[in-house]
Amino acid sequence: MNPEIPEERKYIEELTQEYIYLCEELDYKEKYKVKGKDIYNREEISEIGIEFKNLYTAKRLLKRIKLLYEAIQEEITRIAVQHYLENNEKLTIYNCFKNKRNYFYILELESFYRFINILQEEEPVGEYERQYIQKEYRSSISFIIRKQIPTANLFDFRPYNYTDSQYYLDKIPTVEQILSGEYKYY
Repeated sequence: MNPEIPEERKYIEELTQEYIYLCEELDYKEKYKVKGKDIYNREEISEIGIEFKNLYTAKRLLKRIKLLYEAIQEEITRIAVQHYLENNEKLTIYNCFKNKRNYFYILELESFYRFINILQEEEPVGEYERQYIQKEYRSSISFIIRKQIPTANLFDFRPYNYTDSQYYLDKIPTVEQILSGEYKYY
């Protein structure tokens, strides 16, 4: 995922667009709905249901995670070749611990492998697990893009601004504004 290579830059832009999509569809009022009585009413225990407007199906989420998993594998291979050319030694787990940039990709690869196994189980994944995996997927996208393009403002991206109990939609930036660092939250 080298931003200088046009095909890989396009993939980074697609990931950024997906991150924007996942963030902007999460409406604050819909995210934390209370089922049953009020939280402070002690007569009945309330359940807080986390709801996503655009919850991916398990099949779509599996497809997207597999795609990112393969991209990370290619990135690790590229890093291993680059490490061999620079240091004339093979990239090992021990070498990865020395360089946190390399180790980061192995940790992400491991978590995606776990998510792929969960989503591929014969027993259908429950809604809560799917939401959790989707949130982790969104979070991983932001970290991976931030590693590739340090100027990207994904951590600052907030599609909704909250003031007291009211919220309003902030202007949704373009992919180029986020990747170039032009987007400012405040």
